[in-house]
Amino acid sequence: MVASEILKVLYAPHKVFKEIVQNPKYLGVLLVFILVIAAQSAYYYAQSEKIYYEQSSPSIDQLGTWTTNATLWTASANATITNNYQDFLNSSYNGENVYGNGSLQFSASNSNDLSMTLPNFNSVNCGSSSFQNLSVRITELSPQTAPTKVTLTLYSLSNPNYFQYDLTSAFSNASLIGFWNNVTVPIGQNSANWQSNGNPQWTNITGLKLEFSFASNGNITLLMEGLFFRGLYQTFSQISGAGLTATILQQTIFSFVFEWLFLTGLLYLIIKGLKGQVTWKPLFIAIGFLLIVIAIQAIISLAATQTLPIVHSPIEFQTQLQGEAAAINNSINAQTQAYSLITSIVQLLTYVWIVALGAFVVRALQPEFSLTKSALASAAALVVTIILMSLLGI
Repeated sequence: MVASEILKVLYAPHKVFKEIVQNPKYLGVLLVFILVIAAQSAYYYAQSEKIYYEQSSPSIDQLGTWTTNATLWTASANATITNNYQDFLNSSYNGENVYGNGSLQFSASNSNDLSMTLPNFNSVNCGSSSFQNLSVRITELSPQTAPTKVTLTLYSLSNPNYFQYDLTSAFSNASLIGFWNNVTVPIGQNSANWQSNGNPQWTNITGLKLEFSFASNGNITLLMEGLFFRGLYQTFSQISGAGLTATILQQTIFSFVFEWLFLTGLLYLIIKGLKGQVTWKPLFIAIGFLLIVIAIQAIISLAATQTLPIVHSPIEFQTQLQGEAAAINNSINAQTQAYSLITSIVQLLTYVWIVALGAFVVRALQPEFSLTKSALASAAALVVTIILMSLLGI
């Protein structure tokens, strides 16, 4: 009986809502609730498995750890390390600039070389299943000539054990002088052009050094920002484990309950405002049945995830890094165009379907209302519900 009522909502709403308001029972709504939560959870899970988020060390919410604290570093003789609060990266992650509100400035006078060493940090795993790249952004303020030699050294537990890489080509373009140079270096056992000394292990990187050499003596000033290990991509389920299930259940349950309450409450007020007679329980139960269309929407959207390619969300996109996040967003939008089009059309049709079913609910409660009047009341309630849920971030 309950199952047949739910099915009739889909093919005979003008009849079934009259039956529901005359004999409102919570059992049917409970079944609708379970079906909606199951369908939406399956959809959100399938969608989340197509999105891979880049991980980093330091973690994404602490990307500025190594380039905001000058005391973590040592430099070559006669060089100074200070903080530059005028020139740094702009980003936003959870409302904060995770790169920090300043960059590190390394300066040396009357010298033809400058080295900067981060001698010790918590071990970073750069093995085959972990971080595969190292990123750093450096601005050369002076001299106005490209360095003749740039070397990157990664230490493994102690100074005699290290990997070394020639970075000279990344700084050979003199037109980059005065601008942030974003350098990403492949690391790990599958990367090329690394030389090793002693017995270093890619699974245990604990320090690093950058060395710059120039053709002649002069004043050297370099800024550093955005230094972190990267290149490991994981889905939300890989990152959070059981946390994904809890997040999805919370999202689907809250969404359903609030939409149910808002639609019912707003229609209740609108009917009262139109001088109609209405009681809460029949309306509440009828709207609960109506929301079975959300399950249908979720099932169609679940099928649409088959058109969704694997999407990679790099650090720059997650931190909304100024000037770079927009370009990445355009690329992601191009990849997901078909999926976005399908889900947008399905969402629009779902809204139209809810308005139509809402009109039948109003008519079942207030037979004296015209179909047009009932539809307008239903549409008004849905529009305000969408606005309220959007403001609440549901």
